[in-house]
Amino acid sequence: MNEPWGISGPAFAWLYGCLVVLPFLFAGLWAQSLRRRAADEWTPPGPYHLAALDGGTERVADVVVATMVAGEQLRLDSRGRVTVLRAASGDPLTRAATELIPRTGAGGLYRLKKLLSRSAAVQEVRNELQLSGLQVDERRRRAGWLAALILYLLVLALGLARFANAMPLGRQAGILAGLLAAVVAAIAGTVLLLRPSRTVLPTAAGLRVLGVARRDPALLAGVAGAVALGGLAAYPDPVMADMLVRMGDANAKGSAGSSSGGSGCASGSSCGGGCGG
Repeated sequence: MNEPWGISGPAFAWLYGCLVVLPFLFAGLWAQSLRRRAADEWTPPGPYHLAALDGGTERVADVVVATMVAGEQLRLDSRGRVTVLRAASGDPLTRAATELIPRTGAGGLYRLKKLLSRSAAVQEVRNELQLSGLQVDERRRRAGWLAALILYLLVLALGLARFANAMPLGRQAGILAGLLAAVVAAIAGTVLLLRPSRTVLPTAAGLRVLGVARRDPALLAGVAGAVALGGLAAYPDPVMADMLVRMGDANAKGSAGSSSGGSGCASGSSCGGGCGG
């Protein structure tokens, strides 16, 4: 038998093609299984947790900003810059926002949302969701893709060894070369999926909790509840809602100053608590 390694080229290509698919398939199924996790016994989530489940970490920042504006703890001017009016106490998220405001500079509200969404206080909200079974456990998700990456490196080594063996014998290796390229692409994709994710992936239990909250708005009353499930556009005051959306959006921020008209600043409802300061 003159076949390299005792196996023909077509047969090896078929087996190798299966190896190219299996690690990605298994890691994907593992990630899906994590989403089916049942929730543990836990107190019903508050607005920050529901905001994370519905809109991710930036939605949590939206809730913090909205509650601080409603409580007249910060002021927003016509350029989107934010100023602390009253120091926050008690809530670790509003305290974190107060500490971050001096770092926002010209980035204003948009910059504050970005910094806050990546803060340790918001990460703690994600940790609580993971522990409760309402969000996919990020460490376990990444462990699945790490296992896939290790397998792919072994598959790549096997393919390269076969390729190096086939070439001196004058064997056709075009199909194998294509499969090796697919392995390299799969490795690149696996590395991307292995990176820490800022996306909040609700489990089936988390989606059920969201469904209950949407069906019964009374569970989350007030500004925090409205913004948790609807974003800044759901802020109860339409004028303030429009300003918060424009100032907090990267694409609209550049034109926000000119479109704000005569409104120099805003705090609370419309311009009710901080204008002229």
